[in-house]
Amino acid sequence: MNIPGLLLLTAAALTAWPACARDQVSNLPVLAQESLPPKWINRGDHSEGVCPDILQAIEKAEPRLHFTGQHEFRSIPVIEQGLESGNVACACALLDTQRRRDIATIVGKPLYMVRHRVAAAANDRVKVDSLEELVKLKPLVNTSRGAGYSDQLRALGLKVDDSTSDNVINLKKIIAGHGRFFYMNELSLNWIVRENGLGDQVRLVPGVLKEEPIYFWVSKKVPPATVHLLDQTLLKLRATGELNRIYERWSSGR
Repeated sequence: MNIPGLLLLTAAALTAWPACARDQVSNLPVLAQESLPPKWINRGDHSEGVCPDILQAIEKAEPRLHFTGQHEFRSIPVIEQGLESGNVACACALLDTQRRRDIATIVGKPLYMVRHRVAAAANDRVKVDSLEELVKLKPLVNTSRGAGYSDQLRALGLKVDDSTSDNVINLKKIIAGHGRFFYMNELSLNWIVRENGLGDQVRLVPGVLKEEPIYFWVSKKVPPATVHLLDQTLLKLRATGELNRIYERWSSGR
């Protein structure tokens, strides 16, 4: 989607968002996050995964909310720019960063918890049980462009390569020796390695380096009434167990 297209989408959304209070449908533009299955899986003409299922569950639980644009795949920096400008109303399943708090609001409770791990070349038998041990190794670490933890790793003194958001390429970098580790969430690492047949070339290093919550974000440009409705709907989905069911479905390798 080009910038004029996003602007037109935003114009349509701005006319629809206030209608939420009048029991009419509020159309909320979103963008899919590229290269991060099974959170978002690009099937060409449609998307699948954790977030598409969460968006569908929200629409089912609250018919006044409707999402558009979830089949348009973009990088995290583009999604954040959209949240800041209002071109994107919502972003599904992102970590908590100061940048995101400046431009958006968290609604509901955490969608799920993410476990951070690293992958290494299959012949590298290293074991890393903590961030402290990772820092002591002083490796070059590859991460996905725009990932919330890239700056956190740099703050620890690590050298980070986040030049691409294509995570298959990031794995192939460590296979080729460009960087020792690829740092990512366990759910996506397992999925990408399995689905791309890389299990004989890379391995997930034993040890969880960090665990933290992941959230549903709403642009600060969205009217408060709509933000409140999203918040209450997500709390309802958490209480009924639907969010847990969605996560378990995809983490089990559906």
